[in-house]
Amino acid sequence: MNRLSAVLLALPIAAWAWDGEDRYGPGVHADRYGRAFQYETADGQPVPGAVKVEPDGYGPGVGKDQYGRPVRARGLDGRLLEPLSVPDDER
Repeated sequence: MNRLSAVLLALPIAAWAWDGEDRYGPGVHADRYGRAFQYETADGQPVPGAVKVEPDGYGPGVGKDQYGRPVRARGLDGRLLEPLSVPDDER
């Protein structure tokens, strides 16, 4: 398989992997289980919806916003969403 074919096959997979951006409104996203969350900076400030975030930009569970700040996902119930976690009702 040549490189172009590999890239073309990878594009739909990458788009499918993250389809929850702004799912519940500007700045309110959904994880793969449909849980609503917002990104926040290390000092607890919410990241506005207009700021682009690269999920897992610094590793699992630590995203990178467009300004290079590390951000974490916090559920609307106040709990920090851990990477690869499964909701309690899914266990």
